[in-house]
Amino acid sequence: MKKDRPPARAFITRKFRRVPLKVAFKVSGLDQSGNQFEELVETQEVGPNGGSFPCKSEVRIGSTLKLTGPKGFVFLIRVVWVKEDKNPRRKVGFQLLEHRDDWVIQSQHGSRFPDPSKGKRDST
Repeated sequence: MKKDRPPARAFITRKFRRVPLKVAFKVSGLDQSGNQFEELVETQEVGPNGGSFPCKSEVRIGSTLKLTGPKGFVFLIRVVWVKEDKNPRRKVGFQLLEHRDDWVIQSQHGSRFPDPSKGKRDST
């Protein structure tokens, strides 16, 4: 019997470099089981269009979550990858869903988001 393999993922190089930066956020949304969760997290690294943070909740790649900043700013994010880290935490990589001038770091190269007409997506 032939074993089914998951499809290979094509990784696209980031357009922007990430930098180590710790910023406290409250993350909320639905976990993999469809249950509402809310958790305090701290970013490990950020870039102009996303970043990563350790998280106790199991979240699904592609899900939309809400990050609430220390001053009440709300950012909608998409989970682009999840890596198992130290139990019970996992590392979550995310991408901002919209351009925000109040994000923690800005690009010095003009546009922060890929042009959708080019057919490429920027992963964080």
